[in-house]
Amino acid sequence: MKKLCSIIVCGPAVGKTYLSKKDSRFIDLDSIKAKYKYGISDEVSDEDFEKNKSNRGEIVNHDSFDYVLNILKREIQLKEEETGKIILLSYNKDLLNYINNNNIEYCLVYPKLESRIEYIQRMKQRNNNEKFIEAMTNENSWKRFYIENSNDTKPKYKIELKEGQYLSDIINQLFIE
Repeated sequence: MKKLCSIIVCGPAVGKTYLSKKDSRFIDLDSIKAKYKYGISDEVSDEDFEKNKSNRGEIVNHDSFDYVLNILKREIQLKEEETGKIILLSYNKDLLNYINNNNIEYCLVYPKLESRIEYIQRMKQRNNNEKFIEAMTNENSWKRFYIENSNDTKPKYKIELKEGQYLSDIINQLFIE
């Protein structure tokens, strides 16, 4: 199967970490960046990792952007050789600027506007703290994210997740035989 897209940009609670743990073709750059930035051990449970979003303490490595940018560049180079992994990112303006400024194609995956309550529940189920949940899902932010995503013309592909859908449910749309 050939990849249509080597970079997938998507928001929280769509299943980036789940997909990267279940399918070795994917790499969750967000988790890698957070663990590096805050010096979080790989032994930390997923539950504790999620619980401490927005409250991770002191930054240990201030070069986390450069760190993930180097991983991104390496995977893009490997993509040219068709051996690279598919990179999963959340919305990070600096990384998106790099991607757009270098004319790198990506796919944008985002939830329906009407899915806000569902995403609040997803974040609660994975034990995100209330501060993080509020920042991601307050009505104004949610609506703004949706409008920005639905109007964005930069991605090569855009997929709006239906209610109840996760990234793993739609991933086959990004491959061709």
